[in-house]
Amino acid sequence: MGATVNAYWPGMTEEQLDSQPGFYNDDKPWGDWMAIREEVPEALAAIRGLGAEAILSLKTDGWEDDDVQWVTPQQMRDAATKIREAVAARRPEAEVILESYRRTGLFTDEPLADQFIRDLDDVIAITRWAEEEGASQLTLEVNW
Repeated sequence: MGATVNAYWPGMTEEQLDSQPGFYNDDKPWGDWMAIREEVPEALAAIRGLGAEAILSLKTDGWEDDDVQWVTPQQMRDAATKIREAVAARRPEAEVILESYRRTGLFTDEPLADQFIRDLDDVIAITRWAEEEGASQLTLEVNW
């Protein structure tokens, strides 16, 4: 089953929804990780320990906008950057986060850390695009 992951904010247009940058690795690994990480308390604790909890903002089918913990594009970008730096430095908390990403089971021959960093870079690019589009708050929406 495929997944789609998009930046989402209240009032965004259909054109914005269709024109945003995507994930080089396909949306499925990141989308699956958004679900899997919720079941891995150690990964959530590691993300919070890095001060990167904005990356946990999400929305999915059936959720109302009032159900979302909104973050600014900058907060999401900063969170992705903190995790990226931890992964690149091979910090212990990054290993816990990577292990949760490994549970997606979606790999190439490329090292897992490199795949995850590429997804984080894509999140960073998406937040920059959203900011350019005038988003003052956003989340990542995943649907399967």
